[in-house]
Amino acid sequence: MSTHLTYKDDSELWHAFKQGDMEAFEQIYRSHFSMLLAYGKRISSDLEMVEDAIQDVYVELWKRRENLKSLHTIKFYLFRVLRNRLYALRQSSLVQEDDEFSEDVTNLFFIPAFEASVIEEESSRHRQLRLQKAISELPGRQREAVLLAFYDDFSTEEIAGIMGINQQSVNNHLNRAYTSLRRVLTDSVLPLILFLLFC
Repeated sequence: MSTHLTYKDDSELWHAFKQGDMEAFEQIYRSHFSMLLAYGKRISSDLEMVEDAIQDVYVELWKRRENLKSLHTIKFYLFRVLRNRLYALRQSSLVQEDDEFSEDVTNLFFIPAFEASVIEEESSRHRQLRLQKAISELPGRQREAVLLAFYDDFSTEEIAGIMGINQQSVNNHLNRAYTSLRRVLTDSVLPLILFLLFC
């Protein structure tokens, strides 16, 4: 087996993995682990549970590889499975978190491109903190939709699939998030947010 296999896209990588190619599986693991960890920490502040859930996802992925459907976006599939796994674990351990999304904002990951643009537009550190605080204080599902859209770069259709809601609900969450952010952010930041939310 080649030690440096390359795949032109997710579809080709997924196909190789489904055929039992261990190197393809390792590539999926390596290229997605850190983003899954970041996403998991936004759902739960229990790092050990998040890491265990990610391992469970990969173990099940390998066990069930032959029966998995073909797909074009591995990241979307892994996020959806991890989210389901974490909520199942949380429910079984009777952990109660508001609005089905962690209120712990210590490990919130903000959107690099979004934050960078705001920094360029608003050089004040004070305004950066206001933006982060505004996002962190959004209701759970609104915050999750915003972060999936901008940090993880998912479409509204993909966000709907990950969150287990319809696309209109995602749009509603994003609209409400914009309305909330609009109340606390300066006028010069608003056009940027409007563009990002509705482009």
